[in-house]
Amino acid sequence: MSTVAEITEAIERLDVQSQVRLLEELPSHLKIKPEDVGWLRASEKSFEFWDNADDAIYDSL
Repeated sequence: MSTVAEITEAIERLDVQSQVRLLEELPSHLKIKPEDVGWLRASEKSFEFWDNADDAIYDSL
């Protein structure tokens, strides 16, 4: 079985197109319900106000 670190390294070695495909398919591999993914995507807009230069210092936390 692979460790999280090994999986992370493997993902980082993928080309961008493969990473996007993985991102689309990942919820089904992690047994995440499609509606939960939908709720996550819907909630992203609620946090857009934090995407600004003043708060950029917190992006790396």
